[in-house]
Amino acid sequence: MNSNAVDDVKQKVGVKPNICIQRFSFNEPFQPYLKYHLAELFFKDPIVASKLKTKKLNSWFNEGIIATEVKTEHIPCSVLAMSFFDRLKEPENNITYDSNKIRQTMKYNEDGDLITDNLKAMLLDPESNEYNLYDNDERKEFIFHILQMLVIGGKLCQYEDVLNPYIDVTKILYKDLVRVDRREHTTDLFISTLVLKVVAMKSGKPYFPRNIDEKTNYAFLLVDQASRQVTSFIHQLDGHEEWKKLKNRNENE
Repeated sequence: MNSNAVDDVKQKVGVKPNICIQRFSFNEPFQPYLKYHLAELFFKDPIVASKLKTKKLNSWFNEGIIATEVKTEHIPCSVLAMSFFDRLKEPENNITYDSNKIRQTMKYNEDGDLITDNLKAMLLDPESNEYNLYDNDERKEFIFHILQMLVIGGKLCQYEDVLNPYIDVTKILYKDLVRVDRREHTTDLFISTLVLKVVAMKSGKPYFPRNIDEKTNYAFLLVDQASRQVTSFIHQLDGHEEWKKLKNRNENE
């Protein structure tokens, strides 16, 4: 799949306007045990703040915000092959039929989210049989977060009826964001990129990302020790809720 096709699918599922990926370089030695310290320094650095894009009212800006607090969580990133998702294609697992077409349904989960197919049930409905297809450790994997982002999509997305486009775009994003290396003196491969899920805040208010109660509003820092590069990867839904609050406030003034 070429880059134009990827953009088409990202646009269709409603995530293209909601994703921002930026790369930054650093020139000091880095050790993995310093990962939380690095994340804090990243968001408190004035140069980073001047370049880092944040989303507000449906647009991306360089707001120049310097964080006062950073919440950081280490995200496992160990999946080396897209066979990780093969079980989604097995008919007995009830996600797809004919290996690609997604089984449709119509129900609400315990949070009141509308579940329109069994792929979303696997992602969003702990009460469904499909949810147990991946265990808790597998669901924490970075690649699982990417798939979830694409499947749930934006508020105005046109959902795919087949599985392949989601898997294709997940693969391309994943390969672009992480580095695969070979262990010294062996043929064993491993992912050397360190993945951190982050929430940067200013005076107690999150801004990277904002509206963190949304299930797919999340941000990551990906640290590549070999190239001394930090990649920021943020997915945030549009500013519709912020706009409604602003509109209501203006009407009440």
